Amino acid sequence: MLIPSATIRAFVGNLAKRFRDAISRRGELQRCDRREIESIARELNVSPAELGALALMPSHSLAPLSKRLSHAGLSETSLSASHPEVLRDLRRVCSQCPSKARCARDLGRERRATPSKYCPNEQTLQALAREAVSAGC
Repeated sequence: MLIPSATIRAFVGNLAKRFRDAISRRGELQRCDRREIESIARELNVSPAELGALALMPSHSLAPLSKRLSHAGLSETSLSASHPEVLRDLRRVCSQCPSKARCARDLGRERRATPSKYCPNEQTLQALAREAVSAGC
């Protein structure tokens, strides 16, 4: 089976854009001095090395977390107001998760039953959902 050249061009173009974006974000971080990087990392509750890794993450890498929050009946906006530090931690963990492909497949098929097997945020999401339910009672 031959893949249409337009599909290949679109794929390569998308890959090149993602690479340029990552290099740009990494360059912005490299223009900061060590103290600025440490300060930003401390504010985000990550190590400077983790901050560097986060800078290379695609901007859409947190889309699965938004969907997981929605599946748990949680609003990202209200969570940001009530538990900003927890949301920041959820984002950090999600951005570094080794199961991104599996998560994307499950979310694409609207599967909600399996995240507890691999999602490092699942226990926190369940606890937040229980808290939201008991606060609503």
